[in-house]
Amino acid sequence: MLPGKTISFFVFSIIIIFILLCAPVALPAQPSQAKSPQAAPLPAENMQKILQEMLETRARAVLTGADPAPVYRMYDTSVKLGRWALSHEQSKLHFIQSWAQKRGVRITEANMTLKIPWSRVREDRAEFVVHQTLALGYIYPDQPAVVNRFGIGTRHWIELVHRDGRWLIRKDFYTDGLGDDTLAPKPTPADGAAFTGRPPSAAPAQGSGSAIYDREGAARYADKYAGLAWGAGNDHQYNSRYRDLNGQGGDCTNFVSQCLGDKEGGRLPMDGAWYYRYDRNGGSGSRAWVQTEAFASWLLYSGRSQRIARGTFPELNQPAGRFPRGAVGELQKGDVIGYEEKGHIEHFAIVVGTDSRGYPLVNAHTVDRYHCPWDMGWDRKTVFHLFHINDSP
Repeated sequence: MLPGKTISFFVFSIIIIFILLCAPVALPAQPSQAKSPQAAPLPAENMQKILQEMLETRARAVLTGADPAPVYRMYDTSVKLGRWALSHEQSKLHFIQSWAQKRGVRITEANMTLKIPWSRVREDRAEFVVHQTLALGYIYPDQPAVVNRFGIGTRHWIELVHRDGRWLIRKDFYTDGLGDDTLAPKPTPADGAAFTGRPPSAAPAQGSGSAIYDREGAARYADKYAGLAWGAGNDHQYNSRYRDLNGQGGDCTNFVSQCLGDKEGGRLPMDGAWYYRYDRNGGSGSRAWVQTEAFASWLLYSGRSQRIARGTFPELNQPAGRFPRGAVGELQKGDVIGYEEKGHIEHFAIVVGTDSRGYPLVNAHTVDRYHCPWDMGWDRKTVFHLFHINDSP
């Protein structure tokens, strides 16, 4: 879980989203009894098509060199929440364009699908709960034929309003791994190109010697249960054996613990501090299983891992001292990254491989990520903790 989050209107709104997601059935569109001179009621399927087109336009704006103006025109700036939603989107687009430029890549693909589990349509207003699955692809200039694809999954509560003959976004509450999964109000990516090189050395083969950790199994589990993110398996559903902690502080640490310890995953043995108790209602995890700071302490002092390094992006990304490939280049599949802000670790992700140039990729929950560049969405002041999981006791 994520400690230290300031309770704010934004977080409150995110909690509302997950309350709505618990509804057992989708609500049908409700026609209004009032007469409106602005617009006649539209069927829910028509409104869903309008929303689909809007979100596809937003996805295309992520591409390197894309004109963001069509996106900015989609917002109702006559009200405060409409202006806030526009500012949120502007900040996200600025972050990812800046990230791509600084890392020396070009984003060349952006494809989106969505599901709408709940909607309510009136004459001049429509509300939706949206599950969005976004696939992005980037290339290195010297490898134009090789596209590195990754996925992001987001949960939205969106309100559209009909004004001046057009449908506009008045509200859109969500957290996006492309630029705001951080305590910084307007995050800025750290300077520096992605230092790449040969991938880390292969981990010991499963079952060899006295190995107690299955790295390949941990990565397969992370891919299967990466939720709404493009690329994930299990029909984009979490593992139902575990409680979903989104809306209760965050599911990131719970997910990484699953990857390490589940029998489908890394099969790292549980102990008296780090464990999960299963039951028909989803069970519950120990503090070290679900809470970021407690999990970090367990990693440090249980003997199950060692911290390779702690530092900002420039300190970990570039060759220095005992790390000729940069400290982050020492990470192997199945290792873990902690993300510290304002003195506290706020997030965890698991390393699942590297891109075509050896840049580490991670999977995570809250926000759902699949094979995402390890620093995507994080501010230049973020401090990263690189943990190597020990293969042997």
